[in-house]
Amino acid sequence: MKPRSLQLTACLVCLISVEAAKELVFVQAIWRHGDRAPLSLPYPNDPYTESAWIRGWQQLTNIGIAQLNELGRYFRKTYGTFISPNYIPSQVYIQSSDSDRALTSAQSFLTGFYPAQDNFQWQNGNPWQPIPIHVQSPQKDDLLLKPTSVDCKDYDSLVDADDAEQAAIYNVQYADLFQFLEEKSGIANFSYVNVNKIYDVQRELTNNMTEKQPAWIFQTWPQYGNRSTMDIISELRPIRMMTKFNSPQKSKVIE
Repeated sequence: MKPRSLQLTACLVCLISVEAAKELVFVQAIWRHGDRAPLSLPYPNDPYTESAWIRGWQQLTNIGIAQLNELGRYFRKTYGTFISPNYIPSQVYIQSSDSDRALTSAQSFLTGFYPAQDNFQWQNGNPWQPIPIHVQSPQKDDLLLKPTSVDCKDYDSLVDADDAEQAAIYNVQYADLFQFLEEKSGIANFSYVNVNKIYDVQRELTNNMTEKQPAWIFQTWPQYGNRSTMDIISELRPIRMMTKFNSPQKSKVIE
C-alpha cells in the first residue's frame, strides 16, 4: 500500500495522497490567513488606533483564529478517512509563509484538524497539541508569497500599467467620492490607489468597532446608485487587488 500523506502550506497548501483506483488520490487546496488587523492605521483621522486591536497591527484576530479552526475541522470531516486522526510525521508536512498571521493561521487550522485525543492529549481537557510548522529561510525569497516577495521589474511594469489604466477610469467615475474622502480621511490627493487603505475600515466593522465610526463611513451616494462609502470601496478593492494576478503573462513572467 502507498503511504497516506498530507502537506499543509499557509498561505496554506494542503496536499492529501491516498490509495484508491478512480478515487481521491491527491488534493491541493490553497488559502490565505484568516481575518487580521490592518497593517497600520487605515487613515490619519481614524479613531481606532493600534490599541483597539488586542494583538496589534497585522495580527490575526479572534475571528481569524475561529475561521481557520473551523476550516481545520472541515478538512478533518472531509478527509478524515484518508489521514490518521492523530499526528504522524510521515503523513504530514506543514509549511507556512514567514508572517505572524500565516503562522498563527496554520496553528489555528491544525488545532481544528488535529485535536489532541487519548495518549496525544498531554494535558487533560486540552485539545491543543504542538505540531511543527516549517517556513522559508529569511535569507531566501519566500515563494509562498510570490509575487509579492520576489523582485521582478517586468512583473511590476505590467501591474503598474494596469493600475494606471484603471486609475484613469475610476478617478473620473468616483471623483466626487475621492475628493470627499480626501477631506474626511486626511489622506492627501486621495485617488484610486488609496482604496486599499480605506478598505481596512471594513476590518474594523467586521470586528464590531462601530461606536467611534464617523458618519461618512456609512454615507450613501445617490449619484452612485445609493451605495454607501464602504460599499463602493469594498467593490473597488478586489478590482485593484486582481491587477496582481489577472493575466497569464503575469503568472509566467516571474520564473
